Amino acid sequence: MDRPTVSDLQRHMERLADGDRASFHPVFAVLWPFLRRFAARHLGPEEAEDAAQEALVKVFFRASEFDASRSALAWALGITAFEIRTARRRRQRRREESSPAGILEAARDAAPTPEAEAMIRDLEATLGDALGALRPEDAETLRLYARGDRPALAAATFRKRVERALARLRAVWRTTDGRP
Repeated sequence: MDRPTVSDLQRHMERLADGDRASFHPVFAVLWPFLRRFAARHLGPEEAEDAAQEALVKVFFRASEFDASRSALAWALGITAFEIRTARRRRQRRREESSPAGILEAARDAAPTPEAEAMIRDLEATLGDALGALRPEDAETLRLYARGDRPALAAATFRKRVERALARLRAVWRTTDGRP
């Protein structure tokens, strides 16, 4: 059996659109290398492979929608381009989700500027004042919570104490911070 070529793709895609399952393999044999290379030009190796696979699955799933008056290769590349955009958006979202941790990590590693040091000192002093204004039990509950320790209490009880202590801390913070 001869290996199908790009010029055969149009004919096989039309047959596949009409329901001829025998055209499945020739379409796959022609499209797979194209879609992989196309995706690899725009994405990293792992993402490119996944995007090409997703595109190929969609090509076969939507084969009945193929318009025979249009180019089969352009149609398949359009679907692949959509998958590439989807992979990029997915990657972007992952970076956005992880960015706060990355920012905190970078801030921890970077040497603070004098302004940042002054702001941190001011913030720590304000927090110390606010904690000092709380009942000792509330301050201790928040310290335990901040350290990740938990007293010998039921989890729900401790959680409720933390919520109440945080509410009182917010109330004190508002008055010491000058906000209404």
